[in-house]
Amino acid sequence: MTKDKMRNFKVAIFGTAASYHDLAAKKYYGQDVDVVECGTFRQCCDMLKGNHADYAVMAIENSLAGSILTNYNLIDEYKFRIIGEQYLRIELNLLALEGVKIEEIEFVHSHPMALAQCTSFLAQYPHIKVVEQGDTASCVKNISAKSLRNTAAIANKYASEKYQVPVLHAGIENNKQNFTRFMILSKGDACPDQPNKASVCFRLRHEVGCLVEILNVFKQNQISLSKIQSVPVMGHPNEYSFHTDVEWTKYENFQNAITTIKGEANTVSVLGEYIKASISQS
Repeated sequence: MTKDKMRNFKVAIFGTAASYHDLAAKKYYGQDVDVVECGTFRQCCDMLKGNHADYAVMAIENSLAGSILTNYNLIDEYKFRIIGEQYLRIELNLLALEGVKIEEIEFVHSHPMALAQCTSFLAQYPHIKVVEQGDTASCVKNISAKSLRNTAAIANKYASEKYQVPVLHAGIENNKQNFTRFMILSKGDACPDQPNKASVCFRLRHEVGCLVEILNVFKQNQISLSKIQSVPVMGHPNEYSFHTDVEWTKYENFQNAITTIKGEANTVSVLGEYIKASISQS
């Protein structure tokens, strides 16, 4: 079922209102979507698995901080289907209570990925202790609720507006070309009528040239790889699964490639087929 046909459903997100997961869910599904707030990515998966949510939104990579390998493992573990993707332009700001000066701040709280995207700014203020917390918006909410004048948060402008914690320094991310990619997850096999992108996971034999053979299959079928990520297999030292995102212009080429790869790899899983999202519209 495509997103324009869905009504009255719930989407599990990591974080609270005004977090980037909240923004991604609303950008993909619309402002009226009902979100289920979760404290961890695993809880987000549990809400979907337990039918407390119909879909889930999960960050998978950031253009500055890289891939979130633990989330690849969660998708594998829960056997969810990827039914879509969404990109968001990430603009990060330092937020503190009204009247607080940077010299008064002892701690800065935010999600580890957000902190990793602001290292250049934070290096200018060595007196501030960096503390990894939950999602960006919950850190702002906590400052507001407890009136913490010695603590700042790194978050977006929507969190600033919602929890009435002003922006002390705007645009503190290391690079302005900062995007996060979110996966839209489902328990079912929902797929758009004309997909042009897929996420595929495979494991290979421990033989020289195995990966090259798989890549050649994609090349021969005119399949473009937009991402390839090796992920350690839990409980199997020195074994890796390869997560790839592939794109095509002819769906039959993708089908042919998958059929061939199944004869070459130890295991092959198509995690989902969906419509490619545009970064330019983020």
